[in-house]
Amino acid sequence: MNKETKIIYSCVVLALLLVGAFIFLWTLKINQLNQVKLRSHDNLERFVTRDIITTDADGGPRNFFDLKGKVWLISHVFTRCPGQCAGVCAVLDDLRKEVNDEDLLHFVSVTLDPSHDDPSHLKAFSQKHGLASKDWWFLTGNADELNEYMMEVFSLSAQEKNEEQRNGPDDLFAHRPMIVLVDHELKIRGWYDPFDESSNKSLWKNLLLAINDKKSSRGS
Repeated sequence: MNKETKIIYSCVVLALLLVGAFIFLWTLKINQLNQVKLRSHDNLERFVTRDIITTDADGGPRNFFDLKGKVWLISHVFTRCPGQCAGVCAVLDDLRKEVNDEDLLHFVSVTLDPSHDDPSHLKAFSQKHGLASKDWWFLTGNADELNEYMMEVFSLSAQEKNEEQRNGPDDLFAHRPMIVLVDHELKIRGWYDPFDESSNKSLWKNLLLAINDKKSSRGS
């Protein structure tokens, strides 16, 4: 075997090894994606199994387990938000007006910034946006306990931005504007982005399904 043949042979072997490595890594990636899909599917079977004492905009105590028997939507809010939180609340308010049944549907907005958002700030925010009502809780509490609970139970979280990441003095948190749907049995039905057209349509559809399931349970 001459030198030129050896070089060609080595290049072929190297190419085969690279192809084999690529196939292995691709298969590994596909398996990981499938595992993520399975975990996502499992998330749809999650229940609210742990409660926490919070404080509402009137300064009174509130427990999430008290909402068993109702369909409810929970999301994050903070009163210093430059706009996104008010937008989420506007979508929720449209849902409230459409359903128009406070015995069936309830709303929960939990502050991202409990160290700042005391009951008076939450009350002022709800009144400013025309949201103050008995079927809508604006909740605060101990910052560490509340944020840990929201992440563990509802997979809702936020990260405080560094100084250089902020677009203004009130642009404090980076978070996705997600809404979580919980049914009358405390089962989490899904997570939805109200600013995404497809996700918002799914929210409306699945909310009505959850409400119909609740209505059906009354006669069972």
